[in-house]
Amino acid sequence: MVVLIMGILGSITVGGYRAMQRGMEERGVMENVNHFIRSAYRRAQIDRQPVAVFFWNEMLRAETDTDPMIVVGKAVAVRRAGRISRVSGPQLYDEFSDLDKDRLIVDTNDEEEDNSSSGSTEKDNLVPLYKMNSRSGCGRSLVSQTTVNVSTQNKDTLLSSMQVREIPCYAYVLQDAGTSGGWQAGDAYGLEFEEIQLPHNYIFGSSYPKQAGGRPQTTMIWFDVSLNSGSGSAGGATGNSTIQVYSLRPGESGTLEPQVVASSDKPTEGIH
Repeated sequence: MVVLIMGILGSITVGGYRAMQRGMEERGVMENVNHFIRSAYRRAQIDRQPVAVFFWNEMLRAETDTDPMIVVGKAVAVRRAGRISRVSGPQLYDEFSDLDKDRLIVDTNDEEEDNSSSGSTEKDNLVPLYKMNSRSGCGRSLVSQTTVNVSTQNKDTLLSSMQVREIPCYAYVLQDAGTSGGWQAGDAYGLEFEEIQLPHNYIFGSSYPKQAGGRPQTTMIWFDVSLNSGSGSAGGATGNSTIQVYSLRPGESGTLEPQVVASSDKPTEGIH
């Protein structure tokens, strides 16, 4: 009887501990998600530029006979950085912004500098470039970097003063159009400034790739700056959408099934 009672108490203790541990983990996940979304909202307020947050799920490991499947939720925050002023083949120019090497995230330790008149592409240093014309006009491309002194080739394509001067103009070089649908002059573009990855088998929404390499479904939250509100006010940006977080746990059949954890807070909550 003593052994039986000790066994019962032990099972209760272990079960309670596991439930408490899972609860702490879920609260930590939601705290990080809420902080991430609120940070993107504040960035839109401070910079007075639209910010889009993209959410998707990615399979890291397919299920095998010995190892379970691993899927993670990922998200990136993208800030509108400028507009494309000219498209010349694969080269995307913003002649009104200083697209220097720091902006283009080129490795400054490279021995070879990209400053020839024709330009040279760093194919091993790709940067995601997001089209941000509107909430429905978003897409993602992959670009590498190059520098092209177009002032010696097309003097009428750049802003000029009374004197003719050579102005080095930096450009993105399109490597993969991705989901952007092609770039045109006037398209707004954005760059990533923050990212987050959830712990294993925590996902955004209930849809996820069922096999490695499956095309992920992307969800977006858009923070659009209001023209009539100050950056310090809660109405300085619109877009109080929330995202739902799920965890993949073994179901009755033994396979992993999505179970809802919680929905994220509205980004304006707690901001004064």
